[in-house]
Amino acid sequence: MTPTRPDTPESTAAKKRLDAAAATRDKAIEAAHRTYWSAVAAEIEAKNLTQVATAAHLDFSREHIRKQLKRYVG
Repeated sequence: MTPTRPDTPESTAAKKRLDAAAATRDKAIEAAHRTYWSAVAAEIEAKNLTQVATAAHLDFSREHIRKQLKRYVG
């Protein structure tokens, strides 16, 4: 088995950059979910579609849509 390399200043800095990149990615994903589910909620609230029709169109269960709206829209 290959022994692990000792931490160097370069590897420590690289790990910090990767952690920062992961945090940025997570924030972007969260923002995308909020935007998406807000659009879904707007269509349902405008009575353009029912929750059942939305579920059928998006191929989600009605319960999944309800939970996501509660999670991301409030």
